[in-house]
This record gives sequence, C-alpha cells and structure tokens, in this order.
Amino acid sequence: MRITFAGVGEAFDEKLANTSILAESDSTSILLDCGFTAASAFWCAARNPLKLDALYISHFHGDHYFGIPALLVRSVEEQRTKPLTILGQPGVESRIKKLMELAYSNVMAKAKFDLYFLECTPGEEIHLGDFKLDFAMSDHSMPCLAIRLNNAEHSVFYSGDGRPTDATTRLAAGCDLIIHESFSLEKTVPGHGTVDSSVEFAKTAGAHTLAMVHVTRTVRHEQEREILARTKNIDGLKVLLPAQGDYLAL
Repeated sequence: MRITFAGVGEAFDEKLANTSILAESDSTSILLDCGFTAASAFWCAARNPLKLDALYISHFHGDHYFGIPALLVRSVEEQRTKPLTILGQPGVESRIKKLMELAYSNVMAKAKFDLYFLECTPGEEIHLGDFKLDFAMSDHSMPCLAIRLNNAEHSVFYSGDGRPTDATTRLAAGCDLIIHESFSLEKTVPGHGTVDSSVEFAKTAGAHTLAMVHVTRTVRHEQEREILARTKNIDGLKVLLPAQGDYLAL
C-alpha cells in the first residue's frame, strides 16, 4: 500500500494545503478528504490522477470537501472516463450536488464518466476494490467518521478531525499506520486531537508508525522543533510530521 500526503495542513494554513491523503493498493485508489485548497495539491501529488477510484469525505466542513468541484471539473476537462465513487455520511449525495450547482452549474452534464455515491455509517463494512473499509465516530464539532483501510497485507487508520473516542480506539487497533489530526501542543483541545493524544492513541493501537497532520498553522510553522523533540525516541513507535507531497510505501 502506498500512502501519499497530498495535503497536511489545517483549514486556513496559507502555506500547506488542507489535509488530503491518497491511499493506493495494487488496483484501487482512494482520496481521503478534499478541502478547498486540496484539489490542486492532489493533482500535483498523484501519479495517475485520472485513475482515482474513489473519494472519501470524513465530515462536512469546508476544509474537507469544498475542493470537490475543482477536482471534478478538472476531471471533466481532462476527459476522464473512469467512474468515480464518492463516499461519506448520510446526505453526501445531496451535499455534493448542491455544492456543484453553486460552484459550476450543469458542468457534470459534460462529463464522460459516471459519478456514484455511497453512504457510510459507524460499524458498517464496505468493500471497494482491494480495500475493506470500516468506520467509527470521532469527537468533533461536526459528526466525523474516522476510517480504517485494510488490504491483503496492511492496514491504515485516518482520523479525519476530532479527539479519539472508544470507538476510534477500537477501530485503529493493530493498524500499521495511524494518520491522526494533531491540532495542538496543548494537552487537550475540545473537538480536536493533539500531539500528545495522537501519540497515546497510536501506542494504544499498537501501530508501527504515526503521521501527525492538520496541525494548527502557528504551531506547525513556529513550533515544529518542539513537536519533533516531544515525539522523538518513543519506544516502538515511529512518529512523522509529513511534509506536503511526502509518501510512504507500506
């Protein structure tokens, strides 16, 4: 499995695109979240952007799904023909169609590819090509579904936004890679993960690697050394603060 960090920033970071993760297995690819600054970052980072199979939206905040019109319209302009599936919580189809109407009315009538929608709920299991997908609710200001991706060899957990919950802790157990929102260096922040809580979450899950994303812009750019020092030399856990465009081969 190959994991590409197309974007790693929070909502309003002027230097880093919104967090957006491309997961690729042997024959299946899925983009996890696509906020208003993430679409261009995806086109830069993806090796085969027109081959993308699916897009997963963890929750309906703009920095996680307002980039979809740009992604879809460029796909139309690039003559995409492969069907695309968009997954998200109940109501995902109506939200995306409304967003497209506001952004680029009627453009999808020109599309040469089919667009499908799948609703996801906590505890549900969905099979998408090489991937098995499972979900659990995090603790965020808007309902947010964390996701676990399994293929034949590896497993990856992506938190979306939000503090860990008992359900997300169970979902992440035994994953090779944890990708978690790590918004702050504070011990606790309502509705958000932190650097410390992400480390504890990954240790509890028994993960080999933790990638911290969606760090608030002032902390990411002004306190990076403190983040790296705090997460250095943790027994049994490799902690990463990935740069935009970085990738991991699991």
